[in-house]
Amino acid sequence: MMEKKLVSIICICYNQEDYILAALESVFKQSYEAFELIMVDNGSTDSSQEKIQVWLQENGLIEEVKTVFYPNSINYCKVFNQALELTKGEFVIDLSGDDVLYPEHLEASVMALQNSPQSALCSSNAVLYHEEKGKNNYFFPLSNKQVPADWEPKGDIYKEVVRNYCLCTPTMVFRSAILRQEGGYDDRLVYEDFDIIVRLARKYSFTFSPHIGVKKRIHSRAFAQQQYKVRKSEMLWSTYRVCQKIVQLNQSEVERGALVSRCKYEAKHALSSANFEVAKCLLQLADESGAKGFGFILLKAWAFLKLDLSFFYRLYAGS
Repeated sequence: MMEKKLVSIICICYNQEDYILAALESVFKQSYEAFELIMVDNGSTDSSQEKIQVWLQENGLIEEVKTVFYPNSINYCKVFNQALELTKGEFVIDLSGDDVLYPEHLEASVMALQNSPQSALCSSNAVLYHEEKGKNNYFFPLSNKQVPADWEPKGDIYKEVVRNYCLCTPTMVFRSAILRQEGGYDDRLVYEDFDIIVRLARKYSFTFSPHIGVKKRIHSRAFAQQQYKVRKSEMLWSTYRVCQKIVQLNQSEVERGALVSRCKYEAKHALSSANFEVAKCLLQLADESGAKGFGFILLKAWAFLKLDLSFFYRLYAGS
């Protein structure tokens, strides 16, 4: 019988005391048993570290699980890269401390990667649990009009990931050798997923498994909710820096058009959240990439006037 390939799961927690035990339990309920867990706490100020230690002790896993506890919070990408250096697996998962893996996720993802040896990563579908609303929906099928409803993120999808949020990043299982070869996450950025999928998609194909792999919690304290933080978004500046990289990576007019779409989308949200300076930078990048049309003129006028509609944006985002 063929030996199963090792999967390294890097679970990073920051002030997720209400969720971290569910994340840990989901790891050890996997149908695929060839995995290792590297548990990292990034300087939590709540009881997360204590809960992790107690749970590992109670379950006899103190020696089995590698743990790294930071005294203070540092850059997420740097934390992940340092944890990546501790891994031994052929495949790597970046698990947030407030998410949950479904039991078949590792098994189905590894099978898909073994069936597609040229692929840098496998992604899948996810349940999106909106905690404050108590409602579930799924990442796929996509509701936007950028790709067909039955589209799947596999093969060469560079222009699609540049244009649109079309891949469920919490479900990604990376091929470790490729992730290391590409330098891991860019620790000059404050968040990781847009940059890494763009860089990987430029050079490699992706594969997809249609299973539901992850329960992604969407709540007001989640890191991703800072993406369009009113007037103070650091994440938007990272998005802009990734778009600058894309200018250098693009090789065709179609790809430049994809970047224009992305810049306009991000600029619209930057303007709506009153992040005017980064909005101007995004619009300038779109302009240099060939943006045209009345809608684009309106966005530039909005940026020039600095019309603050963030109150209505917050109402819309919270609805």
